[in-house]
Amino acid sequence: MICLNKVKPSHHIWSCDQCWAVFHLKCIKSWIQRCNSAGGLEFDWACPGCRYHRVERMPEYTCYCKKVPEPELNPHWLAHSCGEVCEKDRGCPHPCPELCHPGPCARCTAVGGPGSCHCGREQTATTRCGDPKQWSCGAACGQALSCGQHSCKARCHAGPCPPCTEASEESCYCGKAQEWRRCGHSEFSCHKPCGKLLDCQEHFCERECHSGDCGLCPRDPERWGDRCACGKTFNCSHESARVRLKRFVGVRRRCSQPLALCKQTCDKRHERCQHLCEKNCHEESCGQCEVKVQRECRCSRTRKEVVCSEVGDVMCHQVCRTKKTCGTPPFLQK
Repeated sequence: MICLNKVKPSHHIWSCDQCWAVFHLKCIKSWIQRCNSAGGLEFDWACPGCRYHRVERMPEYTCYCKKVPEPELNPHWLAHSCGEVCEKDRGCPHPCPELCHPGPCARCTAVGGPGSCHCGREQTATTRCGDPKQWSCGAACGQALSCGQHSCKARCHAGPCPPCTEASEESCYCGKAQEWRRCGHSEFSCHKPCGKLLDCQEHFCERECHSGDCGLCPRDPERWGDRCACGKTFNCSHESARVRLKRFVGVRRRCSQPLALCKQTCDKRHERCQHLCEKNCHEESCGQCEVKVQRECRCSRTRKEVVCSEVGDVMCHQVCRTKKTCGTPPFLQK
């Protein structure tokens, strides 16, 4: 405490409204000034008794309910009290009905409406005025989660339930990959070719791992339409080519029959490098890219022409001269 002297009825005091501590007014002012180095109208300090933090003006001597400044000493009333009804706000519609008193006001005894816990297990027909109408019973929530398969294991809580945290090992759409997936996110794509046998029983699905049915074979005459093997429509410049392709399309009845070839450049893009295929219209895969590109060697001193599909670093025949982590050039190391 800040003072060891007794507080007498004749002394000017300050009383905390959060606890029952009472101090000499001059002592509490000295305490506030020690807590604040700079002057001002408002001061930042805490009650020495309960450490309740407050920001307010320098306190003055008033009764406990702060209605009457410098109350007179009366033998019929409590010392430092004004003798009137407190009427402080208690956070509910009913002000404090007790006479001017030190410390916090007593809880309201009025009866409120019905209440229940957040999960609905505990319910009461009435509640105490000022108390919350909903509370936590401390038991597991138990409500069904958005996944529809599991229940909430969190303690009785307000607001929506958190996402489901259950996990299980699931397969991708095509069944080639397995992963541990969180509930509600079990379906996923491995981004590899599907590879399922199509309804035609001749070809396999080349789409990226996907949900649902693979659909018709892309080489089916109804789906392929009037395109040649490279996928171009009949916009050939030569009339003889258009006639030949149309005649070929009319012959196709099944997806297993070969596709028409327009003898033009394929122009399909390779998946890795995005260069255009330079082969003539063909039915099989475009294979590796054969385009010549310029690449820097590992030491970045020279450039070399290599095939685009060639993987790995380009190596030149010059001394590297790049310093290693030790700071010494490699050609000087033994």
